[in-house]
Amino acid sequence: MMEKQLGEVFRKFGVEKFNPRNKPFDLNVNNAVFHVPDNSKPPGTVAHVLKAGYMLYDQVFDQLRLELLEALDNDAAENNKSNNGSDA
Repeated sequence: MMEKQLGEVFRKFGVEKFNPRNKPFDLNVNNAVFHVPDNSKPPGTVAHVLKAGYMLYDQVFDQLRLELLEALDNDAAENNKSNNGSDA
């Protein structure tokens, strides 16, 4: 309840929290902390948001921190498929 009320006060003064999960990486508003190899989505897609970001009237004043997806190379993709298929 408190977070909701605080969010309403922030919006009143032009501060917005943003979450680009599952969207393409934008260097202007995002800060990639590390890359995660995954072929389930296109490379450069935001995987997880580690720290929320905030904008003040369409200008970023606190960049968010996130994990960014990168393409697996062919050998790693084959190893990943074979490891997921076996019950150890």
